Amino acid sequence: MNMNKMHLLLVLIFALLVAGACTEVDLYDGPDYTRRTDVTFAYDWDAKAPDDGYIHEVPDSMFIIAKRIVGSWKCAMEVSSLNGSGYYLWNAPSNIEPEPEPEPEPIQTDSTSGGDDIIVNPNETEVVVDTVSVRGFTRGLTRADAQPGVDYATDVFQIIPGTYKFITFNCDTTAYLYQDLYQYLAAEENQTTLQELCMEYKRYEYGDSALRGTVADWKDFNVYGDGKNYIQPDITPIYYDSLTNQRIDQSVTTDLLFKPGLLTQNIDIRFHIRKNVDKLKFTIDSIYADISGIPFRLNLSNDYFDIKTTCKMMFQNYMEDADGNRIKDSDTNTDLYCHGNIDVLSVVDASVSTTTRGPGIMQLMIFVKGYSAIRGMINLYHCIRRANLIDDVGDGVWARKRKNHGVLQIDSDLLIDENLIITEDGDGGLDRWISLDEQEIVIDT
Repeated sequence: MNMNKMHLLLVLIFALLVAGACTEVDLYDGPDYTRRTDVTFAYDWDAKAPDDGYIHEVPDSMFIIAKRIVGSWKCAMEVSSLNGSGYYLWNAPSNIEPEPEPEPEPIQTDSTSGGDDIIVNPNETEVVVDTVSVRGFTRGLTRADAQPGVDYATDVFQIIPGTYKFITFNCDTTAYLYQDLYQYLAAEENQTTLQELCMEYKRYEYGDSALRGTVADWKDFNVYGDGKNYIQPDITPIYYDSLTNQRIDQSVTTDLLFKPGLLTQNIDIRFHIRKNVDKLKFTIDSIYADISGIPFRLNLSNDYFDIKTTCKMMFQNYMEDADGNRIKDSDTNTDLYCHGNIDVLSVVDASVSTTTRGPGIMQLMIFVKGYSAIRGMINLYHCIRRANLIDDVGDGVWARKRKNHGVLQIDSDLLIDENLIITEDGDGGLDRWISLDEQEIVIDT
């Protein structure tokens, strides 16, 4: 064998060895549909369920972000929390055709679209075209060009092979803002990171038609900040999980299992009403309240929430007897134990025990059969401090919850007689109920 042939042989052998060693595909960055591989998602909701005796509601839908560690590629999906089926929200695959049909305009939801990325509105009304369920698309589709996860739900998603970090958290565009999420997906590599990813509660002025659970004739005596103080009532708890260093190989379906943990805090609010019915008998029909001091901005990566800016949530209080059984009031009853329950990030106290505006205040509206409603408020300064709900992380801006479940036990009795709420001086660290009505009880006409 002459030298030239030997050299050629060595070059070929070296090339084969290099080709055999280069099985890593992380550096591939193209969106070629043929290069994608299949992944499925499932959720185990019992794995990290808090052992606190409470049944914590599970969200209907979850966001999933797939971040390729090497190669500057991201994908996002919205999936069912029960079966893992759903839709692409970012970087959906596109069919490769010689002359592809132009894609419809993307549907925006508090976001900006980049390039050919597809943003799907999770709340868009579904339209059936040729038996294909199409989210927001009005163009006619054939079975050949309809895409799983784009034009109809899929339980198998396609992403580029590589090593990934996956994160998942609640998807509810009626309750939360995801501006950070959309900015993260649209940003160039290294401009933002998953460690900076936050979600926020949507905030509303009272009386906004989009705010659920409002009460007729409610008057807000605790307006602070920008006035957009209220978040939606009865919000599902926030859950989060991450999977790191997940290898997604070519031509192999990878099944991924999330075990979400609880980020929010379930809080019981309890207080005692004493009715003086010696001069005037009356029956309480229902009790509504709001509580301020609820953080609304949450960093998903470290469970920190902002305690400098807070909002409020309205909730209903249920009447109970001394044994905790739910009851209805009567005109001869003199004792009612009231119980409300909320799922929030936590509740922050006021700066002082004497203020009537800002965080840590509970307002109350008591509906009485045949009479005008009774209004009152209380600064929960001592109550919240005793509950020990949060840990300040040291900078006075961010905190995290101490426990999954807390109790705000209001030790001051709420005394009602013919002069409505009796305002009593606080004593021994007890918080003080304040009447918000000047007039005597009068019969509605």
